[in-house]
Amino acid sequence: MIEALRTLNHLKKKGLLRDYAIGGGYAVNYYLEPILTYDLDIFILMDTDEEFSVLYGYFRKAKYKIENVYIVIEETPVQFLPSSIHPLIDEAVKRAKRIRVKGVYTKVLKVEHLVATLLMAFRPKDKMVIPSLLKLTDMKKLKSIVKRYNSEKTPLDQRLRRVLGSIQ
Repeated sequence: MIEALRTLNHLKKKGLLRDYAIGGGYAVNYYLEPILTYDLDIFILMDTDEEFSVLYGYFRKAKYKIENVYIVIEETPVQFLPSSIHPLIDEAVKRAKRIRVKGVYTKVLKVEHLVATLLMAFRPKDKMVIPSLLKLTDMKKLKSIVKRYNSEKTPLDQRLRRVLGSIQ
């Protein structure tokens, strides 16, 4: 994973990435006991499909292996999730926490944004870790995020109530 982070930092310096933050399983691992995760989910600031296409073009030209939705960087499958797919990603990346991983600077989603993104996906594995993350969460901040990004298509408020109801 370290080499993948170095590569991402290099792409940021080159201007191919404006900013990024770690989300998904690796972000969960930052806050909780490690869980098994297959890929590195990278949330990126990108407003258009064209920017996303340029990024993938760079990886193709540099002969990186591309498998399904993953770009394999030094044996780490990386899935890029651009802010163009949902405004929550934009806010999550901009407010992410700056950290160092084995001497490499990077960013990880703050726990409240991580929970909100897990509520968006709401897969069984997400539902399993959200209760543990809630213990670390500022509920006022989380509820504010949920309220701002709640929609009929992504009923974050209903999903949060379901999780809270299951742990009481």
